[in-house]
Amino acid sequence: MNWHGTTWSLFLLLFLFVLIMPVCAEESTTDKESTEQKSENSSILLWPFSHIIQPALNVAIYPFAAPVRYALNNGLMDKSVDLVTFGKDRKIIVYPTMNLKPGSQTQLGFTYRHRSLIFDRDYFVHQMSLYANGDLYLSSRYSKQQLLGFPLVGSFRYKLYMDSDDNFIIPGTKEEFIQPDSSLHLEWRLGMPLTESHKLNLEFNIGQKFIDASPPTSKKDSILIDDKYDIADRGLYQSNTQFPFGMSIVYDDLDYAYAPSRGSRFILSGNYVHVHKYGGLDYSSIYSDIPGEIEKSHKNHDFISNAIVFQHYFYFGSAKEYILSATETRQSRKFYTDFSLENALRVWHPENLMETLLERRVLAVQFRMDNIWEMEKGGAPYNAFPRMNARYPLRGYGDAWAAYHLMGLSMEYRWPVDRYVDGVIFDEYGLHAPEINEWSFERYYNSWGFGIRVRMPNLYLFRVQVGFHGLHGINFIMTIAPEFK
Repeated sequence: MNWHGTTWSLFLLLFLFVLIMPVCAEESTTDKESTEQKSENSSILLWPFSHIIQPALNVAIYPFAAPVRYALNNGLMDKSVDLVTFGKDRKIIVYPTMNLKPGSQTQLGFTYRHRSLIFDRDYFVHQMSLYANGDLYLSSRYSKQQLLGFPLVGSFRYKLYMDSDDNFIIPGTKEEFIQPDSSLHLEWRLGMPLTESHKLNLEFNIGQKFIDASPPTSKKDSILIDDKYDIADRGLYQSNTQFPFGMSIVYDDLDYAYAPSRGSRFILSGNYVHVHKYGGLDYSSIYSDIPGEIEKSHKNHDFISNAIVFQHYFYFGSAKEYILSATETRQSRKFYTDFSLENALRVWHPENLMETLLERRVLAVQFRMDNIWEMEKGGAPYNAFPRMNARYPLRGYGDAWAAYHLMGLSMEYRWPVDRYVDGVIFDEYGLHAPEINEWSFERYYNSWGFGIRVRMPNLYLFRVQVGFHGLHGINFIMTIAPEFK
């Protein structure tokens, strides 16, 4: 167990307790208490938060928030929106994407989004990314609401990977090996509401995956001859076809899709994946001095996967809307978003804090569990196993674990820094297990960190964050992936 990480986790949990105390105190007051007594009690409870914790958090995120705020104040956001939107009613959006990392992971690309492309209430998205080493990623998705005049939502998606640096991870570890992969994934989905409010929905999915895996060019990246992981049964370096089909039940009453401030989301999903026999492999493709072929596997490769996701957003404050209007933004800047270092360090009055910052605080919590069960032990393919990594989320880690069973808990405190910028501090925990009843703190991991999220009033844009695991590592994150992904 990482005791440094545990110490920081306890500190963050204490911080969250301090954060919630004023709200709990206010809700527990009796009708006999006067308004003055409530204000006095609230001010006393808020003192550590308003005078110590919140200024420290603002200082921590200052390097991320200041450049973004400068760009926003100079109209970059509005100009960018005008630059990337086209057509009548701005139904077309085209914008570049990038991921600047050392080596072959450097990526440039674009995304094309089109509402009402063919029919009313349809939606088309196309993405393309080109990597520094020549790898290619293509993805398109088309969805239609009110399908055939019924309250149904239908969608189709394809994804094409041409990834020479793809890898697999031995289950129960984070030991990875290179396996070049050029795969095509096709998926069809059909969803229907179960209630008039459309908060509870049922969804069916069916798909086809054409896996085209190849041996690596380097012997040191190969696990071709090793008893610890069976090449034949796991389908490593071999082509195969998979047919997943399943269903999901989704409850969602969040107030916004990508920038929620209150509400809950619950997802229960399951898939049965039928896997055809593997294509086989010749030893000489890697080791020219070893004749013969890998013995064909006779195991059943089918497997079942399922996931449970629960999210809840606690909204603290009496403001009716979490989104800041232009007037509210100007007023709030007067108190806490004139983001110079001096203002971040100053001591604020509790009444000002209550009027602005504490009226728009959000505590986001997610619990997630992913599992697979093999139809025959040791027969599931290498890509069947869920991974626990920075997007699980466990943002303090740049590497990943693969396992039969994963479980994670994540908490985020968010506060508005500007109209489009939220500060974030997070604390996360993860466990993995070989069996559903074998959870152990010997496989316990924790990460924590801070950063910013940038969003328009009802659309999430990107996040910049720094994650730590204990005091032994740091991971920088800049992504367009929403929270908890």
